[in-house]
Amino acid sequence: MGFTSFLRTLREDRRASTLAMMAAGLIPAIAGLGAAIDTGRMYVVKSQLQTGVDAAALAGARAFAVTDGSSSSRTAQVNAYFYGNFPDDPAYMGVTDLVLTPTFEVRGGINLTTVRAEATLPMSFMRAFGFDDTVIKAVAKAELQPRPLEAMVVLDDTGSMKANLSGGRTRMTALKEAASDFVNILHQGADSRRDLAIGFIGYDVTVNVGGLLPASAVAPVEGFNSFSQAAAWGITVPNYASGNFLAWKGCVMADQTVRDVNATRTTSEPGAWDLVRSLPGEGSHPRVQPYFVPPMYVPKATTGNADPTSNYYNIANVEPDNNLYRLDRSAFGTTGADYLVRTELYRQYLYDYYIGLNNGAATATDDVIRRIDGSYYTPSAANRAANDWVVNWQRIPHYYDATHWLDPASARVNANGGITDNGNQNTTPMPSPNWQCPEPAMPVAYGRQRSAYLNHIANDHGAIYPANGTIHHAGLLWGYRLLVRDDVFTRSNPTNEAPRRAIVFMTDGVNEIGESQNGFLDRTFTWYGRWSDSRIAANQSNTETQMLRRFEKVCANIQREANPPEVYIIALVANSTAISNAFNACAPGRVYRTSSTDELRRAFQDVAAELVDLHLVQ
Repeated sequence: MGFTSFLRTLREDRRASTLAMMAAGLIPAIAGLGAAIDTGRMYVVKSQLQTGVDAAALAGARAFAVTDGSSSSRTAQVNAYFYGNFPDDPAYMGVTDLVLTPTFEVRGGINLTTVRAEATLPMSFMRAFGFDDTVIKAVAKAELQPRPLEAMVVLDDTGSMKANLSGGRTRMTALKEAASDFVNILHQGADSRRDLAIGFIGYDVTVNVGGLLPASAVAPVEGFNSFSQAAAWGITVPNYASGNFLAWKGCVMADQTVRDVNATRTTSEPGAWDLVRSLPGEGSHPRVQPYFVPPMYVPKATTGNADPTSNYYNIANVEPDNNLYRLDRSAFGTTGADYLVRTELYRQYLYDYYIGLNNGAATATDDVIRRIDGSYYTPSAANRAANDWVVNWQRIPHYYDATHWLDPASARVNANGGITDNGNQNTTPMPSPNWQCPEPAMPVAYGRQRSAYLNHIANDHGAIYPANGTIHHAGLLWGYRLLVRDDVFTRSNPTNEAPRRAIVFMTDGVNEIGESQNGFLDRTFTWYGRWSDSRIAANQSNTETQMLRRFEKVCANIQREANPPEVYIIALVANSTAISNAFNACAPGRVYRTSSTDELRRAFQDVAAELVDLHLVQ
């Protein structure tokens, strides 16, 4: 007798049988309970599958441009986020045949990441009613959400970046790869993004922003970045093309400040212009000075200390005979204009370098330092600050031809500087008054081609070696100014929406200034001019403390902005406790401490992924 006939007979049977009636009633109850259990299992599996693909799609979209097969790649991120939400365990709800399929494509210039998942769920109770395995599917799609983003990237270009790191890379090589990842992820596969604006600035002991500043922001230094008095003196000034090898490239120094600022990070002392958003030349903010290294690789006196009456200074590794300053008339050209220059800020420094050539009136034709009337100038320590002498450009040894001095237009940072831990291959071209000068900063601008950023990273950054130290807040301050002062450094936001802003600051060490590269602290030049002049600390032993305090105060000013940029700090092997505390206060929860090539790249990738605004479209 079939099941249906059994039920009909049971319904028509009027004999008293409580047990039989109960049994009959249990059958549909058990079927309903079984269905509820299996349906609940289906719901849980479907829900977890959907949660998994949602998370995986967003993660894959953030890492869309990372295809290197690493743990940060888009496929690895899809797997990690999916299986973080849906355990890859056959015992989980009894599922079998779990299949995860990510797809990455570009549609209409926008990246689209699709993640599909399906799993087979064997029925338990419902099997008795003819329901066997059920295939459950879930799909999610994520794409870039167009929202304006302005990001300023501050990169460490100091000489220590040539040091080896793990994975067969130097720090600079790893940094260039990581910064390129950052750009690629933000572009999400597109060649350009109309709503994306990125800027870059490199720093060491100074920064190069001179070409971006209004003329009112920079003090004129006659013969270097200004020639206003040339005509009055009867001087014909050559341009770059005709050989003005002493001209300014754009690095800045001497942003006025006060000595020994206090330890309270939330206050900026009056007159400490090196801490604030105000630009040089605005209001009572003094103009910035053009950065200048006297045009040679720091000289060393033959007898230990500089002696104004000695015949020459010994210069190592600049000329074949190592003696630029020998009083050898045949070594110096005499053709062309006789340039007389009042060098303002740099006069006394140049006096130190060149007065050694003045060794008697009989050889006055070789002298660089001379009286305004052209006569011989007698060396004297008391005369250093006098105003009765000028610098004769034409007699600066070998300055006037490309064989010996580099034109600022061609005196570029060695783009290969830092690709190997070999000093000979990393040396920054010299001699030049712009020596140790990074390449010009790239201002924030919308709609650039991705290739422009990648070319800038590859060609306009390098380990500037040898160099004399690191000043963190020089890079941070000018990155801050270039980002938030959009009234001066203008850009065209293609939307009506206020942009999200970010500063990504990278360093491989601590603040420090050293004299090891030249042996003389008074011949080390930085953003604060000649280091021995102690412009930020009355005591030289306190200079690193002062630099750190200034970094902290710049950070506090950034945090007080009306639309404060999010600050991310990527520190490579910088493990000082004081530095660590300062970083944590500057970028709470956004400090990445790295010590290897992979960690450095992951840090830049993670920051870019956080800055990419994504949303699910399915």
